[in-house]
Amino acid sequence: MSPKKSFLPVWVKWFVLVTTFTIACWFLSQWQFSRQAEVVAKNDLIEANYNAGAQPLESLLPVDSEWVSSLEFRSATLSGTYIPEQSYIVRNRPYNAFPGFLQLVAFKTDSGSIIWIERGWLPTGAESDTPDVIPVVDQQPREITIRLRPSEPDLDRTAPQGQLSSIYLDVVSQPLGPNVYTQAYGRLVSETPKLETGQLIAKPLLSEGNHLSYALQWIL
Repeated sequence: MSPKKSFLPVWVKWFVLVTTFTIACWFLSQWQFSRQAEVVAKNDLIEANYNAGAQPLESLLPVDSEWVSSLEFRSATLSGTYIPEQSYIVRNRPYNAFPGFLQLVAFKTDSGSIIWIERGWLPTGAESDTPDVIPVVDQQPREITIRLRPSEPDLDRTAPQGQLSSIYLDVVSQPLGPNVYTQAYGRLVSETPKLETGQLIAKPLLSEGNHLSYALQWIL
């Protein structure tokens, strides 16, 4: 028996193929345009929050409120004292292409709430599992300015004593009791009186990436 012949002419098959490919390219271009819009919106938010004046912490983010993304990098002021015994270094934090750590210390405000403060980047030391020098904090009253950052996910990884695998604040905050910020932490901008810190993290480089270029390529 001879094999069955297709009832569709060759040109119809090519038409279906080209049409399908064209529709796919169109949707991929729209996806890239959407990604571009998301990046632009995020960059605009970061720029606006960096330019906004600092406000008291609890007026921006009460301790019992949920985190909202519009607060990211917003500057806040607070006064109180560090809690030196509640100090950690956060592992695997490259900065400017160099390996290192972040220092994280609890800070008790004058109102009684506690927030974790990231006090800068520390380069990996002679022993790769720790910095050579970790700045020391005291309990002298201070006024500090921070930029708000959201708590990070739990990576479910173990870390040596005194170190954290991520800035996941739920577990590490348990010894501090109630009234602790677990939804956010503060990136140090300045403090008075001044203490030695790691290298304070600079403003993120704002780039729109290649999404627009990719979108136009899909259209072409």
